Amino acid sequence: MHVRAVYIHSVAVSRIYNTRVSPAGGHIGGKDISRYYLIELETDTGLRGLGEVSDLEAEWGAPPPAELRETLAAVLVGADPLLRLPTWQRAEAALPAAYHSEFRNLVSAAVDVALLDLMGQHYNAPIHALLGGMCRADLQVSWVAYIRSAAELEEEIVKKIRLGFTAFKLKVGAEAGLDDERIRVFRRIAGPDVYLKVDASGAWEEDEAIDRIRMLATLGVDAVETPIRAVSRTVAKDHPEQVNADPDAAAMALARVREAVPTDLIEHVADFDDAFALALLRHRAVDVFNIVPVQAGSLHRAQRLVHIAESGGVSALLGSTVELGIGTAAAIHLGVSCKAVSVASDLVGPGLLQGDVISPRLEYRQGRLNAPTGPGLGVGLDPALVKKYETPP
Repeated sequence: MHVRAVYIHSVAVSRIYNTRVSPAGGHIGGKDISRYYLIELETDTGLRGLGEVSDLEAEWGAPPPAELRETLAAVLVGADPLLRLPTWQRAEAALPAAYHSEFRNLVSAAVDVALLDLMGQHYNAPIHALLGGMCRADLQVSWVAYIRSAAELEEEIVKKIRLGFTAFKLKVGAEAGLDDERIRVFRRIAGPDVYLKVDASGAWEEDEAIDRIRMLATLGVDAVETPIRAVSRTVAKDHPEQVNADPDAAAMALARVREAVPTDLIEHVADFDDAFALALLRHRAVDVFNIVPVQAGSLHRAQRLVHIAESGGVSALLGSTVELGIGTAAAIHLGVSCKAVSVASDLVGPGLLQGDVISPRLEYRQGRLNAPTGPGLGVGLDPALVKKYETPP
């Protein structure tokens, strides 16, 4: 079996509302729509493997689909997808160094997923079987509520509680007063036992983070994600080299915050070199790793980061850039195959987007996502939906 063609579709899907995070997370003014490249690898045996370049940002200067297709086809056409790692390595090495680092990781991960999808179809096995087998049949999802008014939050949380969600994440960090009000509203609706983490996206300096987290803890917050500016989401996406150059400094800053506050701390690790994850363990800086599979550059690296967490005695969750069904399915396969993914994951794309390119869509059942059981990813493109959401090249 070998790859005989590479196809790339550009699509855009609206979000169910304007999603806003703290300024440290970027997207001033929020986001109304998400843009994607869908990658298809076709083999001489007629199989089609799918990958997803998730939630593109205009600032990345991504090449047009035809140009990216040409770059990938030059190394993938004729390659044997069953030789997954060397084939993926050639594709990764072919991506121009001038690509934005986040875009490069997303393309690399999409190729890896497409190769896994082909392998699974060839062997008639789901991807989670190729990753080591199931530890569980589904994943608990924490619904992510973005920064908006307390009244809008109330309506959102009531609806999700009725649908069976028992874990939530609130985006915070823009206005302290609004953050506090929203958390009070959340606890009034959800009660004291529903799990709540908040995500500041790196809004605070160390001392401010300590003060704010202590206050948030009194309001009923169980965990805080990305509290300090040194590892803000804009740093992670646009300037990861700042942390990679001295991972111990960033880890020690987080450790000082963790020692001073009563909640768990959660931090992203996939955007940075593995040395940062190891530094977090060395300095006992966090309680949970947030691992976004598509940002890790490949599912095998994302799985390695989960294993690093497990070896260091910390838990893991799978984060999200708001993926479509392809990227979400890949994350589910990873999550159900890893014991350490024990904290509710943020796989909200199927609920936060107004549409999808797969049919049927992935569905939440009592706040959980079941692992697809078909071969490979277990999902396929719906040509009519691709056409519906396709954007000009």
